[in-house]
Amino acid sequence: MYLIMYVLMFVAAGNLRRRQPNHPRGYRAPALVTTCVVGALASVAACVVGLLPPSQLGRISTAPYVLALLGGTLLIGVLPPLLLLKLRRPDWKTPM
Repeated sequence: MYLIMYVLMFVAAGNLRRRQPNHPRGYRAPALVTTCVVGALASVAACVVGLLPPSQLGRISTAPYVLALLGGTLLIGVLPPLLLLKLRRPDWKTPM
């Protein structure tokens, strides 16, 4: 779950630099776009490596292990935000 957040954070940082290049900031990271691309790729690679079953599980098939991990990620990472959107109260909406 944390790696998904890091990928989103790298994408957001690159988008902010592209959309608001002259905005005053406390710190300006050199080569931010390169840093964001490398960081996002490393996070995605770590996600892929994390899908490989560890040797401690013995002779478990890869497909059920990957499906269980992906199902858990979807259950924890997608279902709560969707429920929050569906069940939110009308007074939570921000006025425009």
